[in-house]
Amino acid sequence: MHLKPEEIYSKFNEVNIKIKIPKGLLLLLIRQINRHLEVLRYEEGVIDDFAIHENIANTEMIMTKVLILMAEPYNRKEILLELNIAEFLVLRECVHLNLQLMGMHNQKYQDFVRQIESIYSMLNKKDIKEYRDYINNYKENRATLN
Repeated sequence: MHLKPEEIYSKFNEVNIKIKIPKGLLLLLIRQINRHLEVLRYEEGVIDDFAIHENIANTEMIMTKVLILMAEPYNRKEILLELNIAEFLVLRECVHLNLQLMGMHNQKYQDFVRQIESIYSMLNKKDIKEYRDYINNYKENRATLN
């Protein structure tokens, strides 16, 4: 079954993925997400398009979810983060780029990265390409009221 780009976009914003995160990595993850958001905001000033706005919205949502999970008063070693596929792709990009830049050698972080890559390998690469093509080529209606 072949989905239209709009259907893939909807699917990527509705289907949820659950990721286990060691509680000790939450602060590091917030820092990574915040750094990613800063870069996106800079890009927004240079390139004002739908893809940047979409990535900013997904990054802000991830940050909100992680902050909420950090504030919950329970004594678990892991937390369960629920993201839609679009948010997951942004998280993967953020974590993957940070891994390359920072060279994280922490075993918990390496296990976290392996979990993300395992989930990513289960996604349909053609759907991911069509989703990215859709958001990169989407033309926002910027009509003004007269």
